[in-house]
Amino acid sequence: MSTPEAPWQAVLDADGCPYTVHRHSAAHSVAERQALPFPWSQAVKTLAFTTPDVPLLLVALRAEDRVDFARLAAVLGTSRSRLRTADVGLLAAEGLVPGGVPPVSHRPGVPCLIDAAVAEPDRPVYCGAGSADRTLQIDSAVLARLPRARVAALSR
Repeated sequence: MSTPEAPWQAVLDADGCPYTVHRHSAAHSVAERQALPFPWSQAVKTLAFTTPDVPLLLVALRAEDRVDFARLAAVLGTSRSRLRTADVGLLAAEGLVPGGVPPVSHRPGVPCLIDAAVAEPDRPVYCGAGSADRTLQIDSAVLARLPRARVAALSR
């Protein structure tokens, strides 16, 4: 565990979750991320969405996977047409940047849906940590048991 530098880290600390935040040169593209010293097969991306009923929703998938919007809508109990990608302004209000979104939020009520492929097997995964020059390392089982996390089949 490290000293919290970002508000979302306080959530992990309060829950007693072990994690590490790695600092590195900024990585924006897939090629730059693949060049980082983390196994690409364990890389996780977090996408941010909104619906009329959910102001912010985080969705964690393996880096190489794509979200299945029909499955995501079904899990949320809404229609595909009501799902919207969170805009840069919303992310900025959360203190986040596209490509660096962590799979946990400090805001009450912000859920994180975790694709079943991320949750298994029990191993470290490498996620966004709020900016392009940081990576969160956390065990997949720890991520899946966070208070607002929910595991579901979300990728295609």
